[in-house]
Amino acid sequence: MRILALDLGTKTGWALSPGSLAYVPAGTWVLESPPGMRYAKKLRMDRRLDPRVMALVNHLGEVHEKTPLDYIVFEDVRFASSQAQAHIWGSFRGALWAFAHLDEIQVDCLDTGKLKKSATGSGSADKPAMAAALVRGYPALFAHEKGLVKCLRTGTLLDDNAVDAIHLLNWAQSVLK
Repeated sequence: MRILALDLGTKTGWALSPGSLAYVPAGTWVLESPPGMRYAKKLRMDRRLDPRVMALVNHLGEVHEKTPLDYIVFEDVRFASSQAQAHIWGSFRGALWAFAHLDEIQVDCLDTGKLKKSATGSGSADKPAMAAALVRGYPALFAHEKGLVKCLRTGTLLDDNAVDAIHLLNWAQSVLK
């Protein structure tokens, strides 16, 4: 089963299977740069068609074209610190659901607390604890470097968004067995 795990946000963490955790393509999509967002706000595009939403849809399309997806799982954040954050989060979810529906891809989500509990044993784990759990769980595959997690197989440095996506992928693979 081909699974795409997403930690949705302006910086969207992603992890892709098939295969084992021995090699997980993973990383972070920066959906728009700060200068790009300033320009979008000047044109009021952040209120009509936020470029971050379109960037997410474009990334989903590229991944699905290269590796036809069967299943997408994302972290279900149930809080927002501002109205703008709630709007963009809702837009990301809506775009993801519409994309999946049109391409007949199954979608699931996992609450943030449940993801943290699944990964670390604590529903209130912080970002360093999530990174430590990944390194501890797979010491032959991941290590700490420069405050990030390094994939030892590829040498890629993974931020907290990609780490969360890998944990989501782990969860999805365990649920779908």
